[in-house]
Amino acid sequence: MKYVDRDLSWLSFNARILQEIADKSIPLMERLKFVAIYSSNLEEFYKVRVASHKFEQKYKGDKKNKFGFRPSFILQQINTTVSRQQEQLGSIFYTELIPEMAQEGIHLLHNNISDEDRKQVSEYYDQHLQGQFSLYDITDESNINLKNQAIYLFCIHKSKQYLLELDYDKWGRFITIFKDEKQHRIIQLDDIFKYNIEKFLHKDAEIFAVKISRDAELYIDEDQDESIVKKIKKSLKKRETGLPCRLLFNENIPFKYINSLRRKIDIDMASLLPGGKYHNYYDFFGFPTYSNKAHLYSQEPQKIPCPRLEKSDDYFEEIKKDDIFLSYPYQSFDYVTNLLTIAATDKDVTEINLTLYRVNKASKVCEALELAAQNGKKVFVLSEVLARFDEESNIYWGERLEKAGATVKYGIKNLKVHAKTFSIKRLENKQLRTYAYLGTGNLNEKTAKIYADHGILTADPRYTNDVNEVFAYLKNEQTTPVFRHLLVAPFILRDTIESLIDNEIEFASKGLRGEMNIKLNSLEDPLMIDRLRKAADAGVKINMVVRGICCYTPLSKMQKQNIKVVSVVDQYLEHTRIYHFYNNGKPKTYLASADWMTRNLYRRIEVAFPVFKETDQKLLCEEINYQITDNLKGRYISNGEENIYVSGSNEKSSQLKMFDLINQQNNKTNR
Repeated sequence: MKYVDRDLSWLSFNARILQEIADKSIPLMERLKFVAIYSSNLEEFYKVRVASHKFEQKYKGDKKNKFGFRPSFILQQINTTVSRQQEQLGSIFYTELIPEMAQEGIHLLHNNISDEDRKQVSEYYDQHLQGQFSLYDITDESNINLKNQAIYLFCIHKSKQYLLELDYDKWGRFITIFKDEKQHRIIQLDDIFKYNIEKFLHKDAEIFAVKISRDAELYIDEDQDESIVKKIKKSLKKRETGLPCRLLFNENIPFKYINSLRRKIDIDMASLLPGGKYHNYYDFFGFPTYSNKAHLYSQEPQKIPCPRLEKSDDYFEEIKKDDIFLSYPYQSFDYVTNLLTIAATDKDVTEINLTLYRVNKASKVCEALELAAQNGKKVFVLSEVLARFDEESNIYWGERLEKAGATVKYGIKNLKVHAKTFSIKRLENKQLRTYAYLGTGNLNEKTAKIYADHGILTADPRYTNDVNEVFAYLKNEQTTPVFRHLLVAPFILRDTIESLIDNEIEFASKGLRGEMNIKLNSLEDPLMIDRLRKAADAGVKINMVVRGICCYTPLSKMQKQNIKVVSVVDQYLEHTRIYHFYNNGKPKTYLASADWMTRNLYRRIEVAFPVFKETDQKLLCEEINYQITDNLKGRYISNGEENIYVSGSNEKSSQLKMFDLINQQNNKTNR
């Protein structure tokens, strides 16, 4: 096997989330949050990746992909792996989490509830649910249409079959039926119907939860003579009726009934996935919180201030003095939104240009752009309207900004715009000066609180001249951009990375030190993997932190010896991309928006930007070193699902060490 399939590798990543759920050193309610993360991840995986394989299999034949695997094989492996993982999740949930919650006075009722609880449940049904729903008889229906991701109760009585749709948005999912100072007794909506089934069907009826997941691809019709926004709005409506990719059902349903339901919704046998009593575990994101039980939650360390901006009443003057390096969520993203807000009202600012990939619905970034446009400044926004699952939010803000007077462009033909950057043009001494921001994460205040990323605020022409080239191309795709310092895909990013790897190979072949430290979300591109192998075989030492997909597998003794790959899963989502090359003692270090996936290197506008300052380079190398040696949250990546923890004796995780590292840097540089 030359490569690990990307989707099987991703399942190994989600297995690392399962490890967090099982980790008793993590506060109890944080483990419950990881239950929600695992389920949310899996739901998106089925709607996107599994649906893609089914589409390929059905419409393009069972052809091998670039990793050498057929869709039929991948789908079979996915079902086997997911079934095993779901069993593990159920075991942890019922034998560990629920009993431990009960010890804390948080009783999530599910089996053999007391007579008093039954009375409370009965009263709740009478007061809140009676007469508020419909029970659909599907016995004689030849086909039915289940809503995407909705939970249905599949009710069976004698020879009759019924469906009852659970409206969690309307009725809630977790119902507190009793509480006092010592305990809270909570039951899921599913069980309220279960314990009251004689009131709407019959006491001998059986009741099971089922749900369907559908293909989330939009399949936009390029032949339609309409704007991309109109096309997407139409396609979003079709997402709810997309090709079914799995039917998740309570494993206790007699087969003849689930098979009957399968035929009615026209789904194949391979798409049946047995699960537990409840579905949509991602709803645990909305589980009640208990402010009087702080020990059940991770305590958020205090944000590290950026002294230079905290002490300054003039952001522009401070940035002009020297670049400002920021690290989230260890530091506040407010410094970025503050700069945009200041620019929106600054009389000398004439223009703001910005890329949006995933925008927060309540976005301070967009509010600042709106204010700038209303104040008569030129505002240009490249809104990537094809950012999956964020299309509606991006369209909402795009249209709102247009109304304010901004120029909004919705993507570029054949390329997604994934770069995370903006520029501000300001008239100073009768000349325009450009200020810029370059980052590894989206310009999104919400994700900046939970995603680990870096960014630079700068007025350095080495950055700003190239940023101007990026926006010139985004505005007019006919221009030919010239980049001197930024590595921009699909223009020069891949070629430059390959050249830098080749340099390390050349140094190592001469007996000199060849070394690379790389941090990515995903390593998937076969050509990049092959070049890393070539480097390792030449004696280059390669440390890699790869959070999620990793299609690399060693093929030689030297590769096993020289390439170390670790994944870190912790409180924050590791999102930074770092490329560091030793370069014979003259290090070259880049931060980037791009992973080493074929799509990032060929089919997206991505920006990697050099880190010029030695102190910042050192911080990034120490970050990777902390993670490579993180024996608390780091796992060695292999081509299986082992996810073996890194060995060592550290008492702090790499993320906690980052707080120390950033504090130390603040003290050294007086930032």
